[in-house]
Order: sequence, then structure tokens, then C-alpha cells
Amino acid sequence: MKLKKILPLLLILCMTLSLISCTPTNKHSRTAEEFDTYMDQFFLNEVQSDSVTLNYTLAQPENYGIKDFKPTFGNYGQKEMKQSHKMAKKYIKELKEFDYSTLSEEQQKTYDIVLQYLKDRCCSDKLNLYNEILSPTTGLQAQLPVLLAEFHFYDKQDIEDYIFLLNQLKDYFSQICHFQKEKSKAGLFMSDTSADAVIDQCKCFIKDKDKNYLITLFDNRIDSYTALSETEKQTYKQQNKEAVLNSVIPGYEILIEQLTALKGTGKNNGGLCNFKKGKEYYKHLVKNNTGSNRSMKQINKLLDDTIAKCLGNIAAVAASDKDIQTKLNNYYYPLKDPNEILTYLQGAITNDFPPLENINCTIKSVDKSLEDYLSPAFYLVPQLDNFKDNCIYINKNKKYDLSEIFTTIAHEGYPGHLYQNCYYNQQNPSLVRHVLNFEGYSEGWATYVEMYSYGIAGLDESVAKVLVNNQVATLCIYAKCDLNINYYGWDLDATNEYLKGFGFKDSKIVNTIFNSMVEEPCNYLKYTMGYLEIQKLREKAEEKLGANFSAINFHKFLLDMGPCQFPVLEKYMNKWIEEQ
Repeated sequence: MKLKKILPLLLILCMTLSLISCTPTNKHSRTAEEFDTYMDQFFLNEVQSDSVTLNYTLAQPENYGIKDFKPTFGNYGQKEMKQSHKMAKKYIKELKEFDYSTLSEEQQKTYDIVLQYLKDRCCSDKLNLYNEILSPTTGLQAQLPVLLAEFHFYDKQDIEDYIFLLNQLKDYFSQICHFQKEKSKAGLFMSDTSADAVIDQCKCFIKDKDKNYLITLFDNRIDSYTALSETEKQTYKQQNKEAVLNSVIPGYEILIEQLTALKGTGKNNGGLCNFKKGKEYYKHLVKNNTGSNRSMKQINKLLDDTIAKCLGNIAAVAASDKDIQTKLNNYYYPLKDPNEILTYLQGAITNDFPPLENINCTIKSVDKSLEDYLSPAFYLVPQLDNFKDNCIYINKNKKYDLSEIFTTIAHEGYPGHLYQNCYYNQQNPSLVRHVLNFEGYSEGWATYVEMYSYGIAGLDESVAKVLVNNQVATLCIYAKCDLNINYYGWDLDATNEYLKGFGFKDSKIVNTIFNSMVEEPCNYLKYTMGYLEIQKLREKAEEKLGANFSAINFHKFLLDMGPCQFPVLEKYMNKWIEEQ
């Protein structure tokens, strides 16, 4: 899981486009040189849309001409969403005024990616109330504490901006609550199960007010700053504590109060398709979150075919290795310490992946107040001008088996999110590429290399094959539930009937899976489809290139292209294949 900015993109885009200073003239009058300026302006305006985005994107914003930035979370509501769609359409029109044929190949890549990015997000302009910013795992209330805790402090101004920002959280959450009321009025409010999960999470986070995570961690961080006097340290500590007690915690209390009041107004305990335009919205989510152009029917078939293939591969291993069951009952990963695993993986991947500059990575533990609601691990994307300092969080909650964390570290670290992000940064891509979010590509890549890591984990070869195929099949089964619950209307009984065929007999587990798909539609699908799309690209490259195929060259192509939609990726892969 990659964690970076969580403020809604379309709201960011609204502010971005309203600040664009380039004024269009006649069609096709703009030059290639103007294109770079235009895209840089896009980046500069979007990166200033809110303080979280700015702080997590740039370590030294003044080097990019950004000065006197007023800390803000931005605004959240239907008005902003409607304006963002309107401005996105205007921006598309302006972008089309560049003569594509005069652009360099790198510029054409950026053009293709940005234009499709905007088009994909414009298709939901009448579905604003279907947006859900609050959800148990990926919602704002779940991720914001970690993002605030890791807010970068380089000087006194950063500390003061942070405290100023905290004091705005209560008002920002009030806007979100107003939006939730509008959802309720339209019959689109979340199910009671989802509401209870979010409410419980909020209560857990603010349980011990005076020792809140954002107070204790801030105090420790401030104590470590040698440039501050003792008086300054105590002043900042007091200001932060007051901000947490008077704005952050009251903000979470407002969420608890309002969601509790709205409970029972949700008219749908199932998937998105049970809402009037839910299928339309889910299709929008699938295209945006996976980056795939496949239809729902094509995705469903691909998932079925992959499950069948994986089960066949497992059967083949079992037929060729009579001791496989004994091996599976007794296997273990030689490496269990996250730092040791990171060090090992850096050396183990060199044959199949291009080199990466030396970077730093700190392993941190998720705070206990957040353990029950966050993923087993996640990676914080570094600032583009300080990408050598990286951080991976490990969730030590007892429900996660940390003895098998090897492949998780591969997913988050090498050659996963950390490696992919840092490698792309060292290529010095167009600035605008840093503020576009393609979860299908990023999570697909991390899942793809997670499967690769089984083969270098020190496991028996047969065991590794079974584990990979089992993991891919499981991902596809979950993705199948995601799609069929939210698009084709599976209820709990239908989901249970499907899962029984794969040995899911515990009703509690089935309920958990069903509720997860309802609460986080398309969350599992983006991992699975991202992985499968990359696998399909690799199979195509292997078929076309034959003996000339090289894993390291294929990986270098994917990494050099950077995050984007899969149709765009395939377009340029076809050119790459011809060049091989």
C-alpha cells in the first residue's frame, strides 16, 4: 500500500485549473517549448492546492518559486466538485490546442497521460454524491493521522504552518459532515456497518486525549531539534497540544456525532450497483483506480481464467512433488527482520532490475491507536527533491503474522513502491508527473514484484510456486467479489456460495470479505488488475521478442515510463518492442 496525499484529486484540480495563468490563443498555435511551461504551471498550481500535498511533494518549495503559502486543507463539497469538473473540461480544451506532431516523444507521453487522466475524471461530473471520503481503511480519517505525524519539518516556518493547519481540521471535518448529510438526503449514505467501523476508529484514535499520538510524537520530534531554544520548544509543544485538543480531537468528535446521527439513513447494505447510478459510478472507479480499459465482462473473465490457471499450476506442482504438503506445513522464511530483509533485497534484485542510487529508509511502527484499522504495512512517498529519505510503516497488530513479512517488505520496499518511486525520481521526469496518481500502475507494480520475491526468499522452489499461485488466485477471488458485489449485485448469500467453492467455510470471514467490498469498492480490484495488466504486457513482450526478451530490459521500460494508464503504457511498449 502506498500512502501519500489523500485530499480528493478533483478538488485539488479545481484549484489548480482556476490558477492556470497561460491563456490560449489560436488552435495549434502553441509550441513544444510552451508545452513544458504549461505543464510546469499545472504542477506548480496543483502542488499548492493544499498543505499536505505541498509538504509531501516538495522539501524546498521556495526553489520552485513558491513563497508565502498559507496553510490549508482546501475545501470539500459539491460546489467545489462541480467547479473542478468545469475547469477540467476547460483544461482539456486548452491542452488540445497544442500541435501534437511538434512535441518530442517525452512530451507526447506526458500529453497522452495528462489528457486521458482529465478525460477519465470528467466522466463522473453528475455523480459527485457517490464520492466517499470516509471508509474504514483508505478513508481520510484513517490515513490523516499518519500523514500529519510525518509532516516534514525543515525550519520554524514548517512547524508554525503545521500548527496553523491543525487548527483548521475541525472546520474541514465540518465540511465533510455537511457532505455526508447531503449524501443521506439523496439516499446515498453509507451502511450502518461502515458507519460503525469509521465511528469506532475515530473513538479509538481520540481515546486518550492528553496522550494523543499527535501530541506525544510531536513532543519527541521537537525535543530532537537542536536549532530550537528550550523556550521555543516549550512554546511549540503547548501550541501543538492546544491545536490537537481544540481542533483535531473536536474534529473527530464531530465526525463521531454526525455519523452516529446519520446512522440508519443508509438505504443500501450491499454493493454500489444497488444505488440508482451505482453501476455507472463503479465503472468510473474501475477505470480510474485500475488504469485498465477492459469492460466489466472482460475483467470478470480474466479473473476466472487466472484463478483456473493458478489452481492448475498448483495441481501440477502437487503431481510432480509428492512431499509438497509436508513442505507447505513446515516452510518458513529465513529472514524475518524488516531491516535485514531490505538490505538483502537490495542485492538480490540486481540481476533483474536496473540500478538505483543509494537511498535511506527508516522502518517505523504504526501507533497502537491506529493498529486495528491500517494495513499490515505501507510506504510513504518521499518528496521529489528529497527522495533519498524514505519511510515504511509496519503494523505490529497481532492479527498480522510478521514472521511472513518478507514479501510485504518486497511490496513496500525493494523492488516495490520504494524502489519504483525512487528510480523514477532519479530519471528527472516532467514535474507534472509527480502529482498524477495511478494506483493501478503503482499497486500493480508492487504486487507484480511481490510475486517475484517468493523466488528469492530462500524457500523451496515447489513451495514458492505454490505460494505464488495461491496468492494470485486469492487476489483474483477477492477481486471477483469486489466486482460482482459492486457491479453485478451479489448479496451476502451469493458471496458465501461463491467463496464456499474455494474452502471459505467460516461465516465471519465471509462477512468480513463482503463488508470490505461494500466499504472499499474497487480497492482489491486495483491491486489485482494492476498486477494482471503488467503480466499481460510481459507475456506480450515475451511472445514478440522471443529469445531477445530480457527481464531487466522489460522492467527498465516499465520503470522509465513511470505511473500511467495501461493503454498508454501498451502504446509505448509496442514502440519499445519494435526498437528491440
